[in-house]
Formats: sequence, C-alpha cells, structure tokens
Amino acid sequence: MDTIKSYDLHKDDYSKLHFELNDAKSYFELNKKHASVPHRHSFYQIIWFKKAGRHYVDYETINHEENTIFFINRNQIHYFCLDAPNEGYLFHFNDYFINKEKNGLMNRLSLSIFNEIGSSYLKLSTENSKKIKLLTGCIETELAEKDAYFKEQVYHYFQNVLLQIQRMRNLESALDIDTNPDYKLAAEFKKLVFKEIKYTHGIDYFASELGTNSKTLTDISKKVLLDTPANIIRHSKLLEAKRILSNQGVSIKEVAYELGFDDPTYFTKYFKKGTGYTPKEFQKAHL
Repeated sequence: MDTIKSYDLHKDDYSKLHFELNDAKSYFELNKKHASVPHRHSFYQIIWFKKAGRHYVDYETINHEENTIFFINRNQIHYFCLDAPNEGYLFHFNDYFINKEKNGLMNRLSLSIFNEIGSSYLKLSTENSKKIKLLTGCIETELAEKDAYFKEQVYHYFQNVLLQIQRMRNLESALDIDTNPDYKLAAEFKKLVFKEIKYTHGIDYFASELGTNSKTLTDISKKVLLDTPANIIRHSKLLEAKRILSNQGVSIKEVAYELGFDDPTYFTKYFKKGTGYTPKEFQKAHL
C-alpha cells in the first residue's frame, strides 16, 4: 500500500442527490480491492452490520455483534475485514445533502453522532432494528421508483433514521446531548483540536477559543471525555500522525512540519513516546 486513498461522493456535481444507500455485502464484493485496505472519505458513512463480524476503524480492529451500527466520520480511516460477513447496509451522505432541507442540521449531528467521543459504534435493540429496517426499506423503494418528490422523501426518511440513532446515543451516554452544555463544550473541544491539528497550542488557547477557562475545560474533559485536555490533544496529534504516515511516500520531516513540530527529531521522540514505535518503524509496519 503506497498511500491512504481518499474517496468523494458526487464531488462538485450538484445535480446528484449526494446520498447513497447500498447493500453492504454487494458493495464490498464490487469494491473489495479498495474497501479491504485502509482508506478515508470526504463524506459521512453509517454502516449497519446485520451479522456479527469485524471492522477496522483508525488502527483498531473492532469485533462487533449482530445489528451493530458504525459511524464513520469524514477522514476517519477504516476498512472492511475480509474474514467478516459484512452483511447489512451502507448509508453515504455529505453536508450538502443534510443541510439542503434543514440548514445547520449537520452541525447538530457532528455533536451528537459524528463526534468521535466514546464508541464509534452502537448495538441496536430488537425494537430499534425493526424501526430502522422499516425506514431503510422506505428509502430503498423511493430510490428505486424515483416518483415525484422522491428526493424529499429520501431526505425525510433518512432524517428519521438519524434521529433514531441520536435518541439511542442520548440514552447510551445518559444525558441529553442537545441541551447538555458540558457535552457540547467537550464535542466542540474535540472538533477544534482536529481543526487546529497543524499547530501547537496549549490548553489555555483552546479554553479561550471556546469561551471558557482552562480549569472548566479540564473538569468537563475529564467528566465527558474521561481524559485531560492535554491527553486529548496528544492522542489526536498522534492519530493524525499515523494517518499521514500511512502514506509511504511522505518523509518524517514533512509529517513533523505538517503537525506543527519545528524539529523533526523532537517529533520522532514524541511519536515513539506515545506509540512505542519510531515514525519509520510505523511506516514499515503499514507497508
């Protein structure tokens, strides 16, 4: 593998719906060469696995139960495992599709579903599986028949899918994501860390940008993210370093500068302390 491939959904073609629903197994078989190696998307992906199996997300192979839904954020690295049944559904969509009917909805979903806080997947109950199956069937029918206003119907059915998932996420975290200010601050902190990943900022910078102070940010980070802001920043920078290093053609110096390190030697020490590998060793391990 020479590089981490990145894929788009109907890029710059706004005559398209910017939404797709695929049978997961058929999609995987058709795109096995690309789907079974680490890759990323510029769009969002929800994967509903109907059978137990394995899926790889950001350098972790996750064993999952049947009726498990994965939330793959933009630019997260993932792939389908060859030894898994991979049966279920794939929902592909982007900001254009979500915000076209309801402006700003994707910002809410970024906080509640695609926030990379806690688990990247969710086990569905029998009742929730029935609800999402019904909605998915309605979407399939609309996409197949393409009757009048089918695009609007697809949007509203899928919005209901997302709201069902959001409801489950709220119950899973035992708090109201929409109204809890601590959760919102924690999610905004993680988003800001990745937005500013190319720079070296301390906790005070992030606290100021979020309109709070370092003590409050630390307390909320520990409560919601179960870690300190300093560790969240470090883990996020190491994850992005892994993502960039997976491109075998990138030099260690380039990665260091890309992530705000003036000294490549210091970056090497930082990476090894955090992962146990030197950047070169990590690249070799991911050939």
